[in-house]
Amino acid sequence: MPEIITKQEGVVRVNSYTKTLARVWRNTKHVWVNEDKLQQLIEEMKGKDLSTPAWDTYPAQPKLNCGLEEWINFVCWINTINFAFTNFEPPSTKFTVEYPLGMHWRGAFAMQACFMRALKEGTPVFDPDYMRNISLTDAAHIFRAADDDHQIPMLAERQMILQQVAEILLRRYDGSWLNLFHFAGWRAFGGLGIVDQLTNAFFSFRDFRSYRRRNLLFQKRAQLLVMMYQGRAMNSGGKFPLLKDADEIGPIADYEVPKTLKFLGVLEYSPLLEEMIRQHYVFMPGHTCEVENRLAMSYAMVKLCEGAGINMAQADFHIWNLGRQSQEPHILVPTTDY
Repeated sequence: MPEIITKQEGVVRVNSYTKTLARVWRNTKHVWVNEDKLQQLIEEMKGKDLSTPAWDTYPAQPKLNCGLEEWINFVCWINTINFAFTNFEPPSTKFTVEYPLGMHWRGAFAMQACFMRALKEGTPVFDPDYMRNISLTDAAHIFRAADDDHQIPMLAERQMILQQVAEILLRRYDGSWLNLFHFAGWRAFGGLGIVDQLTNAFFSFRDFRSYRRRNLLFQKRAQLLVMMYQGRAMNSGGKFPLLKDADEIGPIADYEVPKTLKFLGVLEYSPLLEEMIRQHYVFMPGHTCEVENRLAMSYAMVKLCEGAGINMAQADFHIWNLGRQSQEPHILVPTTDY
């Protein structure tokens, strides 16, 4: 067992991936940051007693007293397919699951509830020997929706990724996510950290865009994975090792956080982009508006952490919670990255 680190800094240090964004995140044309609104949000968040989420929303997630390997298995497998939960055809409904009877989950929580339901039903979704042979029929059953109007999008892509990830996990890490954490030295970054291992070994975890002749490394799902692990570790009463460099976790560049920042007035869109989102226009990955939405959001979240003296997990969870007040549509992008 590695040394358990007890100190958790409240300020984000910029990792090598986020540094690729910083070179251009202020030079966007279709999305920009209202600095006055950003400063207002920083002042509002200063002094707030912001918690780091434990990710223990049972029964969609394992109970807080689960074991270390169970939690690592859960957080790794669910983040292999943690993307795109809003359907791209009108009326753009969000994936919804009923589990157990009478309890409904939407979006990413619905996908996580599917893993928990499958385990309850005896389907070995944490076993890479099973997952490398998972069929589309198997996947359709595991990720079955509450009704026909709220199906999970991109099911075939998810099935393919689960197969590929399982094959590589068996070949590179003897079928064990825990081995990956050990090989990474319980670090997220540094060249051999967990995020580095994920994005080097597993092609599906590589989240990058080309923009103005620069390669931008967002790495959303890999960074969310280590953020979720760390959140549970911090709330484990010292049972789980803390990552040694969790203060370097960068922005989780998805579609929900920009939607909230827009709702709060921190992000501003060009009239054209605003209308396209309202009309549920589907942007292809790499579209200038899609990239700029993630860039501007990343800049705002880093500055929010720096200004309020908080870590990225605290900022991300707080902004996500604020976003539940908004009924506005978010940008639609058929991507496996987020």
